[in-house]
Amino acid sequence: MKDHFSAAPSRPAMILAGVLMLLMTAAAALLLPYANQPTTGSNLRPVLITALAVNNSIIAYLILLHFYVKRRPATGLLGAAFAYSALMAIYQLLMLPEVFPGQLGLQLGSHLSIWLWFARLAGFAMLIMLAMLCLAWQPKPPLSPRLSSGFLLGSLLLALSLVWLVTQWLPPHLPDLSRLVSQQGDYRALRDSGLPIALLLSWGGALASVLLVTRLRSAFHCWLALCCYGYLLYLVLVFSSSQRLTVGWYASRFFEQFAATIMLGALLFEVFRLQKRLQSSYSQAYETSIRDSLTGLFSRRHFDSALDTLRQRPPEQARPFTVLMADIDHFKRYNDSFGHVQGDDCLRQIAACMAQQLRDGDTLARYGGEEFIAILDGCDELHAAQIAERIRCAVEQLAIPAASDTAAQAAVVTVSIGLHCQPAAALTTEHQLVELADKALYLAKHQGRNRVCRLSGAALPTG
Repeated sequence: MKDHFSAAPSRPAMILAGVLMLLMTAAAALLLPYANQPTTGSNLRPVLITALAVNNSIIAYLILLHFYVKRRPATGLLGAAFAYSALMAIYQLLMLPEVFPGQLGLQLGSHLSIWLWFARLAGFAMLIMLAMLCLAWQPKPPLSPRLSSGFLLGSLLLALSLVWLVTQWLPPHLPDLSRLVSQQGDYRALRDSGLPIALLLSWGGALASVLLVTRLRSAFHCWLALCCYGYLLYLVLVFSSSQRLTVGWYASRFFEQFAATIMLGALLFEVFRLQKRLQSSYSQAYETSIRDSLTGLFSRRHFDSALDTLRQRPPEQARPFTVLMADIDHFKRYNDSFGHVQGDDCLRQIAACMAQQLRDGDTLARYGGEEFIAILDGCDELHAAQIAERIRCAVEQLAIPAASDTAAQAAVVTVSIGLHCQPAAALTTEHQLVELADKALYLAKHQGRNRVCRLSGAALPTG
């Protein structure tokens, strides 16, 4: 079952997840014999709960953002699960006597403090199972934009409603839980009650639902399963001891933090992966937009942009450049004789040949039909004429058979080239530059084709 959240897990990702699972299991097994051993560390509850609230808030935000894009109901419910956990952690933090001493802070072992801890963990697991149930039955097409906005709002309201339910409405109707934890931090009675079994079943169900529904077919669900497993180990360690501030108590908190960190790291990697894909797609789209699909040369639009950039250079960077315009001689006759498929192949061969004769940094574009245009930056008229003549000779040496009606016509396909050099200090509009090169090309055709002409009328010898 997929929800299009991520690509299929790669082999290295699966290996990493497996190694982390083994390391977590080994660490828990090594710590279990020392779970009841007291420690001399200070009470880090405020710091750990704050970190948990921050991590789960960021995770919920990233998941809900993904839901807003993909519009899959299961993703919205999963975001609501992490939002609920974050809100409950914030509420727990505000109730700590270390944070707000006095009437607002709840004393350790009070009726509500135990309930908040239980409700946060159990509700979190239940919402994950609800998301997996929705994933198993969700329709293939995503929600419409209008429905997705309503579902997003509903998911957030669900998280808020559950927080209100477990913090305001249910506590007065619950049995007295304060007897399960003493003021000295002994929670042996809590461990021996039915609450640990309920929590272990909840997180065991969450892990099983992730495995059965997703079958780890996406990288994200692979890490979600590891997160659920981390919460199971957290519960095993916390109930392996019977006193606060012991090795088991501290270790369990770090396992809970590690489970949240796994999810946050997976989501941040997902964002990084999507950013790379977006950048690659943008680069491909941009490259496609500036290239001619037939010849692979630059498009006319890109040529116009490059020419405009040269014209607008600051005076201190100004230098001469030349515009070359080339046209395949008698190309219409070639198409009529050999067909458009052969004509396209002829265009591709001549385009590649012309590109090979230009310098690095020169811009060569297909201007339209059988016409090509080039910008030779920093090239005066003399050097440009030499490059143009080199192009003309190279095309002629391709020896592409021409469609000739008379013996006087060339036996191979040739090109005519016109050029115009723009001095560094002159100011000529873009259209004037192209028009002057086009006039030089017309002059080359008028003088017999297969030659290079400047607008002055002088033609280079054709060999």
